[in-house]
Amino acid sequence: MAIPSPEFRKVINNDFGNLGFGVGTGLVVSPLLENRPSPILIGLDFGYFTYGQEKTPATTTAPALKTTHNVFTWNAIGRLRPKYEHGSITPFLDGLVGLKLYNTKTKINKNLIDFIFNDDQREVINNVKDTGVNYGLGAGFYTNPKKRSHPGFTLRVLYLWGDEVNYVVRNSVKLDPDGFVTFDTARANTSMLIIQLGINAIGLKTLVGSH
Repeated sequence: MAIPSPEFRKVINNDFGNLGFGVGTGLVVSPLLENRPSPILIGLDFGYFTYGQEKTPATTTAPALKTTHNVFTWNAIGRLRPKYEHGSITPFLDGLVGLKLYNTKTKINKNLIDFIFNDDQREVINNVKDTGVNYGLGAGFYTNPKKRSHPGFTLRVLYLWGDEVNYVVRNSVKLDPDGFVTFDTARANTSMLIIQLGINAIGLKTLVGSH
């Protein structure tokens, strides 16, 4: 779950509390390799969040439209944890730096009949993207799956600072009689607080299980 900064929440204007929801994945490895314990891990972290969609009804001259608003994050990550893991819970601190992509895509809102009989109709009619710098700090803990045959779980709270990006104003997308898409744009800071609950594994064995 992503809780945008106050400035960012004002422009989201969706039906679920001006929050974002999505999925993420990441991989961290020891720079000293497996046989030498290290308190520092390095790796990559990816995230995808959606802030909802709006639909524009069809007119006599234009089809129905569906516009979605999404955010993608790509980050390098450094993780600080205890060098030797004791017990079933391991705390950690994360530092991240990378890029954030704000994406607004407008598509023709096809129904089942359109998919079957009008598959040659252009579907995506407009796509607006803007990329900004992204960096953050996080803290959390994970249950240690080293001595188990199944994954553990992770809880992380992360704050990502973001610079201003251009965005498409909600409910401003229109299709004129000539087939041209029009919309309003503005700029806003894209910082957000992210709360993540997920699974973690040490190697493929603990992810897929063993017998």
